[in-house]
Amino acid sequence: ALRYNIDAISIEEPKKWDGKWRLVVFDIPEKMKKAREALRDKLRKLGFYQLQKSVFVFPFACSDEINFIVEFFELRSHVRIMTVLDVTNEVELKLHFGLS
Repeated sequence: ALRYNIDAISIEEPKKWDGKWRLVVFDIPEKMKKAREALRDKLRKLGFYQLQKSVFVFPFACSDEINFIVEFFELRSHVRIMTVLDVTNEVELKLHFGLS
């Protein structure tokens, strides 16, 4: 049943930010271009900020949601999720997400 709820996925934003950034990084082959574009589109719709063509960032816990999306598009071996404490020039990201 969850397979049909890909469009209903959302990420809950906590009242207080934990100061960690979640990065989704991928290198998806050209033969899987449609899945790659679908992943990018889904990340944008969820509110992720695109740092580079294949690097997206988000300030809140989201690994369950991203893992579901990655499995849905069958991209497990091409996508990495990271939690980082520091990103250079993060002022731009904080402004984008309305964080202080």
